Amino acid sequence: MRFLREPLLHFLVLGAGIYLAAGHFGPDASRYRIDAGPEQRARLADTYRQQYGAPPTPEQLQQVVDEYVRNEILYREGLAMGLAENDEIVRRRVVQKIEFVNEDLDTRPAADSDSVRAFFEKHREQYDVESTAAFEHIFFSSDRGGSEAARVRALRVLRSLNFERQTSVSEGDVFNSGNRFNSLSRTGANGLFGDSELSAALFTGRPNEWIGPVSSAYGWHLVRILSRKPARRAELAEVRERVEADYLADQRERANGLAFRRIASKYLVLTGGPRA
Repeated sequence: MRFLREPLLHFLVLGAGIYLAAGHFGPDASRYRIDAGPEQRARLADTYRQQYGAPPTPEQLQQVVDEYVRNEILYREGLAMGLAENDEIVRRRVVQKIEFVNEDLDTRPAADSDSVRAFFEKHREQYDVESTAAFEHIFFSSDRGGSEAARVRALRVLRSLNFERQTSVSEGDVFNSGNRFNSLSRTGANGLFGDSELSAALFTGRPNEWIGPVSSAYGWHLVRILSRKPARRAELAEVRERVEADYLADQRERANGLAFRRIASKYLVLTGGPRA
């Protein structure tokens, strides 16, 4: 009992308590707590509004918060590993560094034949060949007098073509990508002309006659469809290189996701209000 009253023992017990408290509540523990509560969400929402000119929807805000948490985890992990090298490196650069560390290119899986074929069969629709159209068009720019003036010019030329059976494109305006296309898919047409009347008409209009005017993102067009090729299913042999690249990219993404989840499991994300 006398031993229990010794000042040295009291000092040792107090020191151990301080040490344990520091382990639980000190700086190292705070590293694994991320504040994603109301104040942080408000700050992120304000940053989003300044960048895009409108407040985020609840779904968009949640995506922003998730991205913030992910980047904060990787940022702190990168700092703990010394990846910042004591330089003034921007936060995103540190995140990229640790992502590169996690992606071990030397151990990425081989693209064995069975796995590639299984991946191809599962995602086959993205490799199928779209229908394509060969066509020529006469362009009438809305920049010359407005959209209605361009449409009137197109109608006048169409009547001339139907009456005189001409096929000259000299009556229209210059279209930078040209007036004749030998093979263009609907996806390609949407990329070039926008998701427009013209893009649809290429695959619904009657071939070998001038039709229109049909609109695009640039103005109005008269179109003559020369030929079409139907959509068809792709065979693995003709797209194997592309499938192998997609398969390896998918495997790397899965491996990186697993690595991130292992890191993230050490962190506590706080989503509520301030603690009392």
